[in-house]
Amino acid sequence: MTTLMETSPATRLTADPTVYPFQVDWLKGRAWMLHVPEAWYQNAAFLDQRALAPDARGDWMPLSALEDATRGATRRPLGLIFHIGHCGSTLISRALGLSRAFFSLREPLPLRDIASFYLETDAVWAPMSPKQLDARLDLFRTLWARTPDDRQIAIVKATSFCSVLAGDWLARYANDRAVMLAMAPEIYIATVLGAETYVNDLKGGARVRMAGLAAAVGTDRLQPLYELSPGEIAAMTYMAELINLHRGAVAAGPRALRLDFDQYLKDPGAALSDMTAHFGARLPDADIVDILNHPLLGRYSKATDYQFTGFDRRQRLAESRAANGAEIKKGITWLRRFARDHDLGREALLAYGYAK
Repeated sequence: MTTLMETSPATRLTADPTVYPFQVDWLKGRAWMLHVPEAWYQNAAFLDQRALAPDARGDWMPLSALEDATRGATRRPLGLIFHIGHCGSTLISRALGLSRAFFSLREPLPLRDIASFYLETDAVWAPMSPKQLDARLDLFRTLWARTPDDRQIAIVKATSFCSVLAGDWLARYANDRAVMLAMAPEIYIATVLGAETYVNDLKGGARVRMAGLAAAVGTDRLQPLYELSPGEIAAMTYMAELINLHRGAVAAGPRALRLDFDQYLKDPGAALSDMTAHFGARLPDADIVDILNHPLLGRYSKATDYQFTGFDRRQRLAESRAANGAEIKKGITWLRRFARDHDLGREALLAYGYAK
């Protein structure tokens, strides 16, 4: 069988996003380069197994060969969406991708792996050195920055726990820009307690969030994870992610744009205009209107077969508040105590206007 290496010169790897690094076998040092049409990116809510077609085909390539092929490539502009989770990041990524100026990628699998490795860089069991990890990040950043049209700017929406990379990423790549997306703590807690799948995700990710929070503020006055109720786990997760966003925004200065999702919902035209300008492509008002009127934005952004409107969101929040009021209150109490005990948490809340 003809392989990608035989048919694709280095110029294709650095310029053509129809050959996509879908996943990495880190133990064997190779990536599965998936052959995809351009529309695949627009249709996929997440660039993981859910986006694979039954007839998907690709080639395994050594990471060393990919690094050789991309070494010396011109560093293209790249935008990022870092967020706290369940706060409209997929919707905003889709909205940006409806403009010809941008090319959206949502939650690449290798980025999740790299974030996990980043959390272990100081551990004796770390699978690669900081220098090796930087080289891998350089490689995948080059591949994620490719666009079908050279005039476009790629926008990568990270998985929420990848916000731990925000500060170091924006320091390493001094021309990259990011939106730091969040929402008010009570709305977040009510959202994630409102669906069993979200609660399961919270519990599954709690350990890594608590580890990140402890690394940021120390373990003094932090309750052990096993003592926390679901509402408190939601609050802890929220604070861990918000601190990551805050630290990234402080490190990047004007290259980071803080955005509250409910602010976006109140005036999506102004928010979208601000974001597109921030990422380097100020759009005419008519283009903004066309994007916001696109039928895709009236669907559930993670599964576009379903309609999901602002009314639907408000109804779900009301139902969760009615069913989970006691746990939401526990979460808010936990947050207030944390902000009282830890300056960094209080600073993060104040920076977004979530605390007086």
